[in-house]
Amino acid sequence: MDPTSQVAEKHSLDIRHMSAIDLPLNVQNTDRAINMLGGVPSIRNSIRENQPLELRLRKDPFHHPVQASSSNAEKILLKIRIPKRSLPPNADQIPIRELLKINNEDKSTPKAIIQPISIIDKTYSFKAISDFQVSTKNNQFVQQYNKAVLNYQSVDDVKNYVDENGGWYNSVDFPRDYFENIDHQMIPPPILSPIRFPFDYKYQKNPATVAVKNDRGELKMISSKHQQKLYTILIDFNSPCPKGPLDQIKKNWARLQKENIPVNSSDFLLVRCINQLKDLFEIKPIWNRKQLQDILPEELKKYLKHALPYVSFFYKSGPWRFCNIKYGIDVMHEPSYWPYQTEYFRVAGLKSVPVKVGPRKITPPTLIEAEDEGRKVEVAENLLFNGVTLPSVTTFQIGDIMDSDIMNIIEEHKDYMGDEFLRETCDSQDGWVNKQTMEVIRRIMRYKLSELIKDKPFDEKKILKILTTDYSAEKGQDDDVNGPDEAGDEDLDDEDDGEDEDEEESDADDTQQHETSIDENEQEILGKLKQLDTDTYDTLNKLVGFVKQDSITDV
Repeated sequence: MDPTSQVAEKHSLDIRHMSAIDLPLNVQNTDRAINMLGGVPSIRNSIRENQPLELRLRKDPFHHPVQASSSNAEKILLKIRIPKRSLPPNADQIPIRELLKINNEDKSTPKAIIQPISIIDKTYSFKAISDFQVSTKNNQFVQQYNKAVLNYQSVDDVKNYVDENGGWYNSVDFPRDYFENIDHQMIPPPILSPIRFPFDYKYQKNPATVAVKNDRGELKMISSKHQQKLYTILIDFNSPCPKGPLDQIKKNWARLQKENIPVNSSDFLLVRCINQLKDLFEIKPIWNRKQLQDILPEELKKYLKHALPYVSFFYKSGPWRFCNIKYGIDVMHEPSYWPYQTEYFRVAGLKSVPVKVGPRKITPPTLIEAEDEGRKVEVAENLLFNGVTLPSVTTFQIGDIMDSDIMNIIEEHKDYMGDEFLRETCDSQDGWVNKQTMEVIRRIMRYKLSELIKDKPFDEKKILKILTTDYSAEKGQDDDVNGPDEAGDEDLDDEDDGEDEDEEESDADDTQQHETSIDENEQEILGKLKQLDTDTYDTLNKLVGFVKQDSITDV
């Protein structure tokens, strides 16, 4: 029979419902197994009052028991009767299913009888591992404690035990020889291992890798996981403006237009997403990706990162970083695109702020003109900075800032500065906007974000000080960006060239397209080096194989 036995107890007069206990033991003595679980009262309390059920493998008050896990999944308890004539000699070693099969195939014997007895509505199982155990059999101190305190026969036993130990006064004044490296006769700790369930490491190779031989016969590890390339164009500040997508995107778009795509297929939804993005980029040429994610229908959201390379490119540095820009839009030579510049703030604690379910939808300031033309587009309010509620993003376009102080600053500076509000050439930090205006905007936003996180009211004196301070004469732009401002913001990191989690993930996906070309150039470079210097070639080749884990034989 199966070595795993079950001990069941009826807890109701109705025999149709029972609870079962699955023990990791070969139960031969039912009474002893019940005692190892604490007895019938302990089992009854666990079933009726959901008390913890523990299995003790030996009788020791300092033994670490194994706690049971319970399941309310219903099961049926069956009573199976198999005629002895159909049982083989070693029937006790054969599973029940095999015995039933033998009985069914033997036409000369009566058929087995299978009868449902009851419904098991609660099952206890001991899947946790047993903790490390400490034997106290030879521990004189523990044995005395068990006898006099835990299992005392009279009050005199406890009194004598306390008297023998000096009433436990001055117990810290142990003799020097007590601290020698010998058995200290101490009570074992309540737990030794924090791991409850066993874990099988399996120690197998990565299933996503495969070993192949290169042209030189060397064994290399390559990834067998197919990763779809996005072919996103990522450019740095001052790079030429792309006029259109890469050739791979153009070829795939031509294929999608020619083929008869099944409705609701992945390609069909991708085309829908591309067409909707084209409409959105006609309304607004520069977008934050999270706003696009918010606008798209639910069924198109997962196709966004695959559809964006068809309609836009990406700045990974400069005033328009984290933005997707429509092909052909040259923001570096056209000052009118200054409202779409972004400011990034690394806000401590912002990621832990819960987002309200179903935030209110509003029209951003950069889309109000489109709304007047009958093309209404709304985004979630938590994706914008209004100076009142804490946003759920850290990147903001200047033209979409809805904080009253910042909106007034922009209008006042435009009226006061006139043509000097915009620079003659685009700056790597401030874009087209002059330094004074940008510094005031940054410092007010840093201060307000910090106070919103701490749920504190704004200090108008600090805001006034920021508004009246002249930042245009300061030398180091980096000092202004990365240093603390007059508002005393200590809990908020300033903006930098880093990215938030979503943009980092996007960058990682997009840059995968360059890996193939790097691997192809590796052999060409090593080949030229081998012709010039054989010793250097051998050293470098081994080093490349070791660091990149490309060559198993070298490692």
